Amino acid sequence: MNNIATIILAAGFGKRMKSRVAKVLHPIAGIPMILYPVKVAEEISSERTVVVIGHQADKVRDVLSGKDVDIVHQAEQKGTADAVKAGMDAISGCKGMSLILCGDVPLITSETISDLIAAHEKEHASVMVLTTCVEDPSGYGRVVRNSDGSLLRIVEERDADNEIRAIKEVNTGIYVFDSGFLSDIIYEIRSENAQKEFYLTDSIEIGIKKGLRVSAYKTGKTEEVIGINSRIELARAEEFMRRRINNGHMLNGVTLINPEIIYIDMGVSIGQDVTIYPGTIIQGDTTIGESCTIYSNNRIADSRIGSGVTIKDSCVIEGSAIGDGSQVGPFAHLRPGSILGKNVRIGNYVELKKAVVGDGSKANHLTYLGDAEIGSGVNIGAGTITCNYDGWEKHKTIIGDNVFVGSDVQFVAPVKIGDGAFIAAGSTVTKDVPPGALAISRAKQENREGWVEQRRKKKSRK
Repeated sequence: MNNIATIILAAGFGKRMKSRVAKVLHPIAGIPMILYPVKVAEEISSERTVVVIGHQADKVRDVLSGKDVDIVHQAEQKGTADAVKAGMDAISGCKGMSLILCGDVPLITSETISDLIAAHEKEHASVMVLTTCVEDPSGYGRVVRNSDGSLLRIVEERDADNEIRAIKEVNTGIYVFDSGFLSDIIYEIRSENAQKEFYLTDSIEIGIKKGLRVSAYKTGKTEEVIGINSRIELARAEEFMRRRINNGHMLNGVTLINPEIIYIDMGVSIGQDVTIYPGTIIQGDTTIGESCTIYSNNRIADSRIGSGVTIKDSCVIEGSAIGDGSQVGPFAHLRPGSILGKNVRIGNYVELKKAVVGDGSKANHLTYLGDAEIGSGVNIGAGTITCNYDGWEKHKTIIGDNVFVGSDVQFVAPVKIGDGAFIAAGSTVTKDVPPGALAISRAKQENREGWVEQRRKKKSRK
């Protein structure tokens, strides 16, 4: 689509949210809701996109950083028409259509907006408003039609009488204008209403008085036009969005076992033939390859998972990368900066932090590896710890290829273990170990035969 300029209204605070955070910054499926209408503008190839901000402007700017949008600050919020007026200077050179979106209507899709624009073009309308019918229209402006079904006006709830309040067709706050018409009438709108605000809905009556074509496009996709004004509506939108995301993954070849309790953020990429079990949460900038199995109650955030990976139950994986064919868990914790090569095994109650583990290495039980570089083909025994912190600074442990580490070993960093070395169980390693060497650091074992019986007799005489 060409010759479309988009203004997104995002200046309000949202008192009914009962929050210190501006409404459009509240996340839905992992991203602030303001980014959803921005994405729609991108998908319809909007020539220019303007976001009108107000409350917590600096924080909203930060969220929009890197997006191809112009930002306009509305210092005082005096209604939707005033917000549109604030954004119009940034699109003054654009011809054709002006699309108005709302920063607090995150579920709207580019498909529905495309249908709205197509209806606008077909009817050669000066303004086309998107409407829908709801069972409970409380809080919405009501759409008043003539007996022939043509649009007459939109009445805000506070200005409506009981007859108009009974109408179930409501204004979504989304419009397409002929840009010339919008430029002409935006300054004609007055604040003669209960709120003393400048309503964009008044453009309908102004257009009719001028003898121009005004119209409404009613969508049956009511869930798309839910406005977020409370935590209840936020939760409802979250439910719809997550269902949409999960359905998209399933249509692309992902198996979700009970998708109602699997939570996948917007933007997560998952390959074909992946199976995900209930209770899993996948967040942020995460990519999962093909043919993986992710069992129940895992949380994966901002991570790269290769193909053929198995993640057993109850793991936390954050800011990490897992190579093809590897296995993690159950009850493992990969903290940020952990990188696993191919066919690595990280098992029960193993914690990694900034640890690079080479191909084919394994740490199957009860181990902490922090600030470590571990080569290929390494066996890490149960109870192994890299002692990386001296109270002031972090230090690195480097373990070469094909090293065998027995159980209950402590590496006191900084320390380097050469290729093919053997670290005896129970050792505390405080200095470098040459390649192929045996390192053993234990107190000498002494067995005193008969000691237990002698001790028992002494105790019985007291």
